[in-house]
Formats: sequence, C-alpha cells, structure tokens
Amino acid sequence: STMTIIGRVKAGVNVRNVNLNTLFQQFNGGGHPKAASATAKLDDESEAKKVLQGLVDELIDASLEQQLTVGDFMQSPVLSAKPTMTEKQVEDLFIRYDVRALPVVDDNNEVIGLVSYKEVSAAKMRLINKQEKRIRQIEKAAEQGKELPEGRPLESALKGWMKQHVQTVEASLTMAEVEHVLLETDVGCIPVVVDNTKQLIGMVTRTDLLRQHRYYSSLHYHNKGFSDSIAARKPIIELRKKLKKFDIENE
Repeated sequence: STMTIIGRVKAGVNVRNVNLNTLFQQFNGGGHPKAASATAKLDDESEAKKVLQGLVDELIDASLEQQLTVGDFMQSPVLSAKPTMTEKQVEDLFIRYDVRALPVVDDNNEVIGLVSYKEVSAAKMRLINKQEKRIRQIEKAAEQGKELPEGRPLESALKGWMKQHVQTVEASLTMAEVEHVLLETDVGCIPVVVDNTKQLIGMVTRTDLLRQHRYYSSLHYHNKGFSDSIAARKPIIELRKKLKKFDIENE
C-alpha cells in the first residue's frame, strides 16, 4: 500500500529554516521549500503512524525550534519623537511621515512614552481652547482700556500629554509571544527595544503581525499556489476581529 503525504508551511514559523522539499526527498518526493508532497510505500498500513511521526520529529529538530522573532519582521529604523516637542511639531511629524503612532525617546534613545494621533488630536483641541480663551481675555481687556499682562506660552511639551509607562518588547521575543502581548495590552503597536535595555530599535504593529499570518491579500508573498483559502484562514480571521478594536484610530 502507499500513503500520500502533503506538507505546507504555516505562518508563525521561520520559513528560512523549513524546507519541505528536502524533507520529502527521502520518499522520492519534492516540490517547494514551503509546499511539497511525497508518496511513501508501506509494507503494512500500521507503518503510516511511524513514518508520519518520523517526519514530524525531523521537522521539529531541523526547523520549527527556530521561530520568527520580533527582530525578523519589525519596522526598523523607526521615527521617534522627543519629549520637548510641542503639539504642532508632533502633528507635523504625523502629517509629513503619514504615521499613526510614534515612540517617544530621551536623549539616550531610551523609550519613555508613546504618542498616537488620539493624543495629538486631544492636545491640539486643548491648545485651541486656550487660544480662544486668550483672545477673549485680550478683547475684554481692550474694552476696559487695560493692558493684558504677557501670558506664558500656550503650547505644551509632549512629555505632559504622551502615554507614559508604555509596554515594550525585546527583539528576541518570538512571533507568538509578541502576538500575546498585543492581545493582552489592548494596543495596536509596540516599541521594540534591545534585549535587557530600553534602547529603541524598531516598532511592531498589528499589521506587521498579520503580514506574517498572510491575512491581507495585499500582504501575501505573491504566490497564490501557497496561499491559504479563506476557509482555511478562520483562525486568522478570528484574530483579526480581536485585533481590529485595538486600531489606534479607533481607540
């Protein structure tokens, strides 16, 4: 009797270390490093379990122990903001570079906060309110023939309205570990730091994670022959639903 074996690499493993084509050559099979098949000849059907277990053990020993780490798919280098920046300066960065969130770093490039467009919008609204109040004060003083004392600057430094005590992840964390952090902390992006430090080296976002899961059709590796069908993506679709509420613009 014979047994047909079909193998495909799933998201969440380091595809650079997985080669199904090589694995299946022992059965005169082959194909692609990420998708291959073989037909094994069996003296008895009871041998099927032993053959499959042998393939699984070899795959784990040779490949799956080396999972993708955050450093493999994070965005780097990454733009950052300084705690002394004003509302307008931070907003200019968001507009110029079309970003939705920025890590805030000190003079040593250590992460001390995070600012999203939500904080920028709220800070800008507070600034507008203060400007309108100042105008009313000037108009009232003019009506009374008084001079309004020179007030302090209306703009405020980012350190006063940024998110503080933010979650960071180390570059050596695996994809599964950072996925857990994204789900548990209700955030859409996390600064990546050098192991055992606060030194910023990158950012990882929900989209980066979904790219590794190959959820978005536009983020596939342009090989339809090895892309999962919609039906096969049910676990990823469920993950996408959970992560959607963490989108920064919806916070």
